Amino acid sequence: MVQPNDPEFAARLNKNNKVALALGGGGVRGLAHMGVLQTLERDQVPITLIVGTSIGSIVGAAYALHPDGLEITRRALAFLRSSAFKDNPFKKVLFHSEDVEQNFFRSLFMSIKKSYVFSSLIRKPAIFPSDQLFEVICDLIPDVEFKDTQIPFAVPAIDIRNGNEILITQGSLRKALLASCSLPGFFPPVEYDGMLLMDAGVISPVPVSFCRRYHPKVLVAVDITNQFEPVTKVGIGLEAILAVEAIAGRRINQVELSQADVVIRPEVGYKAWSDFSDFEQLVDGGVQAGKAAVAKVRALLSRRALFWKSGSASI
Repeated sequence: MVQPNDPEFAARLNKNNKVALALGGGGVRGLAHMGVLQTLERDQVPITLIVGTSIGSIVGAAYALHPDGLEITRRALAFLRSSAFKDNPFKKVLFHSEDVEQNFFRSLFMSIKKSYVFSSLIRKPAIFPSDQLFEVICDLIPDVEFKDTQIPFAVPAIDIRNGNEILITQGSLRKALLASCSLPGFFPPVEYDGMLLMDAGVISPVPVSFCRRYHPKVLVAVDITNQFEPVTKVGIGLEAILAVEAIAGRRINQVELSQADVVIRPEVGYKAWSDFSDFEQLVDGGVQAGKAAVAKVRALLSRRALFWKSGSASI
C-alpha cells in the first residue's frame, strides 16, 4: 500500500512523465549515482521524476533541486574531503556502513563487533540519536520543501505502526530524507504526520515500484549494491543466518528491479568502506554505466512516444 495519494504531485507530472529515475541505497557508493546523472544530463535524457531510497534520496533531492550533475558531484566530494566530515566519527560510520538495504543484519552485527554499544539496542530506540543523522542531511540539503524542487521528487518510507509503505511528496524535504535514511536499529523512527517512519530500503532497495505507479514512459533503475561475497565455510551459526538473509535481500531486489525498463549497475565491486580513497572511481563507474545505458533509454523513449502520439496507451 502506498499513501498518501497526493493529487498536486500527480498534477506536477501531468501527462508528460517521460523518464522516471529510481535511485537505490548503498552508502558512499551513492557517488556512482552522481556519475549516472552526469551522463543522462549530458545526453539530454528528459528526467521528469526522481524517487530515491536512503543515500539515493539524498542524491536525488540534491539533483531535483539543482539539476547539475557536475555541480552536485563537486559539492559532495568537497564535503567528503572536508575537516567537518573527517573529524566527525559518526559521519564516517554513516557513509562506511555496509549494504544495509540488502544486508541489514550483517551490517548491524558488524557494527556491534566494531564496539558500538550493544546495550543501546535494548535500552534505547536506536544506537544513534536522530539529530546526528539530521546534521549530515543539513550539511548537504537546504531547508526547503518538495514543491521547491525543479524536478518532481518523492521519498519512500515504511510506517512501522502498521507496515504501510509511504511515499512522501510534500512538506519538509529534510524531514523526509531523515525518515528515508533512518536505518532500523541505527536510528530511531521519525514521527511524521502521526506516522512512525523508517528507511524503506530493507524491503525496497531500489524504489522501482514507487516510480511505476506514476506510469512513466521509461523507468530507469540505478542499482549500486555491491557484488555478492560467496560463503566458503560456516564457522558459527550466525554466519549461516547472515548468508541466508543476504540471499533473501538480493531476491527482493531482483523482484523490484524486474519492474524497471532499464537497470543501470555501476561497477562498485567489493569496495571496502574503510577505504575512503578513489571517490572519483565511484563517480566514473556511474558515468561509464550511464553511457552504456543511454542508447537503450533513448530507443525506448522514442518508440513509446510514437505510441502516445498515435493515441495508444500500450507500453
